[in-house]
Amino acid sequence: HLMKTVPKEVYDQILPVADSSPLRREIDHIGVGFDLQFISSSGGSNRQCTQIFTHAYASDKSTRSFTKDLTDNPEAQPEDLARRRVTLMNPEARHIMRILTESLSQFERVIRRRRFGFQSFIYFPKEYADPLMEKRCLICNKTFHFFRRDFYCQLCGHMVCGDCSELYEVEARIGEIRKNRCCRLCVVRVDACKFDDEDLLAALGPIIVDTPSDAWLPNDEETQGWEDNDLMGQLCSDDPEARSQALEQLGKLVAKPSSSSSLETVTSSKSTEKKSQVQHVLSNIESHLNEELAKAQLNSSIQTCDVSDRTRDYKYEFDANQVTHEDIPLAPKPEAQKDARRVELIKSSGALQSDYDRSALNLIAQVAAKRLGCPIGVVSMIDDEQFHAVGNYNLPSEALHLPRNEVPCMHSVYAEKPLVIKNPQRDMRFSKMPCVDDLGVKFYAGFPLRAPGGEVIGNLCALDGNTHNNISTKDYSTMETLAKLASDLLIPSKT
Repeated sequence: HLMKTVPKEVYDQILPVADSSPLRREIDHIGVGFDLQFISSSGGSNRQCTQIFTHAYASDKSTRSFTKDLTDNPEAQPEDLARRRVTLMNPEARHIMRILTESLSQFERVIRRRRFGFQSFIYFPKEYADPLMEKRCLICNKTFHFFRRDFYCQLCGHMVCGDCSELYEVEARIGEIRKNRCCRLCVVRVDACKFDDEDLLAALGPIIVDTPSDAWLPNDEETQGWEDNDLMGQLCSDDPEARSQALEQLGKLVAKPSSSSSLETVTSSKSTEKKSQVQHVLSNIESHLNEELAKAQLNSSIQTCDVSDRTRDYKYEFDANQVTHEDIPLAPKPEAQKDARRVELIKSSGALQSDYDRSALNLIAQVAAKRLGCPIGVVSMIDDEQFHAVGNYNLPSEALHLPRNEVPCMHSVYAEKPLVIKNPQRDMRFSKMPCVDDLGVKFYAGFPLRAPGGEVIGNLCALDGNTHNNISTKDYSTMETLAKLASDLLIPSKT
């Protein structure tokens, strides 16, 4: 990085020559150079280091007078240049160099506000309206009174005093800066996240972007790779003699009415191999998706694609006895009666049983992953204790069952709307979760699965080890369509 003034002949044409001009007399130009060096370290961004070296000078020689070979020019030797520049320096030139150098103190300020821009904030805590609640600072534990005003941290949502919190700039989008109050503990937690983004403009950009009209059309790239040799091993039942009833059911959901007789012939023939059944159902899924996307194109827009944004209505609660890392906030809890009904529906679906046929859900997870350009797809359910991958594509075995408090899916279940996280590693809600940190997850998109009554019973998810800075309106419609198929498989409508 290098900054310098315009050539002296241009400078003199723009501004009148005066005794206070920094380029007066022999000075030709002022140069200020910045060199940024990033030193990475494990354990989060609070252990990383960025070194900045600055070099400033005022020269009486134009840049054109310098060549690579300085041996024949005694005036261009470093020692002579340094002496000459000191004698030629005037107060105005020195002042400009000082301002540019001291402006580096704003570097940390910019980094800080952009780190906050990736976080989720709370603006209207509910319980603080209770006049009977004893109010104490979360950090120093002092009670509030007339001379000690109460605030609340807009990151964790807990009450803090002015000494234990501060107003910080937040830049959730490039150039859009606001101020939020954050406590000291949350600042440390944010710094412990991992920030390794190279393209900040895209990272701080919108979550949903428009799809060009021609991109809605089917293309061959979306269906490439379906002839994998291990396709059957991933999708089919352990019983080699049994036809997959789940695949038959999925085939009926996506089959065209005109092809119902042919579907019945294919699925009922004893000589039909499992691979042809999978390929037949897969072809019908692709046709069904293309039809639904053609309909969605007419009404789809960024405004109609509702996602869980960076605001929330619940506090972060921390309990090291319930999670593997003390900085993992407990997952939000839906209203008790609603959650009990949700868990009841999950258990009655039978999907948590070990003998449940997961072939159709595995296929949906694979289509979702392929369509979003991700290596991993998951159909998940969360009961009162655990996360369960009831269908998956390429999910590591250690992640098939995880604690309820340590998966992003529970946050989507609580919000009852899609949750798209560009990079969970820079969000203090998820950065310390083993499924994010240990598996290197840098993108998550979870779309709710709904029972016929509207209850959220799970999620259809796509995950990637690379950051996705956005999803398109077509991606959104694709995941919604596939989530509807998975929902109908898990809890079919009675009508």
